[in-house]
Amino acid sequence: MPMGPGTVTYLADEGGGRIFGPGPYRLLKKVDECGSLSAAARSMGMSYSKALRILKRAEEGLGERLVERRIGGESGGSSSLSAAGRLLMRRFELWNEACSAAARTSFASAFAGTQQVARLGCVVMASGLARRFGRQKLMEPLDGTPMLARVLDALGDPRVETVVTTRDPRVRALCEGRGVRCVLHDGERRSDSVREGMRALGERAGYLFVSGDQPLVSATSVSAVVDEHVRHPSAIVRLAWKDEPGAPVLFPGVFREALLGLEGSQGGLAILRRSPDLAATVRLVQASSPGELMDVDTQDDLARVREALDAAQRAQDPATGGE
Repeated sequence: MPMGPGTVTYLADEGGGRIFGPGPYRLLKKVDECGSLSAAARSMGMSYSKALRILKRAEEGLGERLVERRIGGESGGSSSLSAAGRLLMRRFELWNEACSAAARTSFASAFAGTQQVARLGCVVMASGLARRFGRQKLMEPLDGTPMLARVLDALGDPRVETVVTTRDPRVRALCEGRGVRCVLHDGERRSDSVREGMRALGERAGYLFVSGDQPLVSATSVSAVVDEHVRHPSAIVRLAWKDEPGAPVLFPGVFREALLGLEGSQGGLAILRRSPDLAATVRLVQASSPGELMDVDTQDDLARVREALDAAQRAQDPATGGE
């Protein structure tokens, strides 16, 4: 049986003592239904004295009278919610709904890939024709490994399911050889590549977009981006270097329709360009080196990436003069 989130919300005093929660809420609801505190207590299977203690603790903690009680008379007394009590119930209902919704969202991200919880989606954008480069750049070897293969090697986080979108059968063959799902399509626009990947993945708690020509991105940084998404599941997360944002970019699932609605050459960042207020809320994850954010559009870019890779290898190998 699949697991899911369970939430219990309550109001507490400065010492952590409970003032108001599901129990007192149900008691007030029964008072409203039954018209008396004693009848409410009986319907809940508790003594009148216990119901009175619960009510008094809530009223004392909140500093407001929640129930108006009328004792004696021909009808034998009655109780009804005060205006403050009725307002408290409504606020508690709305807050509880919001907490439950937030719990469902964060659960889907935090437990992505466990039991029957879907993994986060990852779309590797590999549909460009590399006209500026002069040939299929994604197959270019870097230290003996094709550029795209290095990107795929960085996407091994078990919380993420990867789909590559491409127009090149050679790219699909490389992906199939590594056991990575690939969608071959004929869309000429960047937005087509976004849609093809997202449709292949279906609904997910989040969508990570990675460029197939960003070969130095590391598995550590990818996992750090996912970690930040789990901490802040409603925020867009980007990899950055010295607070300068770049890619990969992870969008929460609530942006699914906006992403599917992109047009022409637009990628996901078009959503941020349209909304400066939204862009200001983006959370940045710092990369371990500037090379991680480098992409390859030209032969000169490839030369710079190779230099960065060589420098990183020298730094890790004392035999070559690194520390």
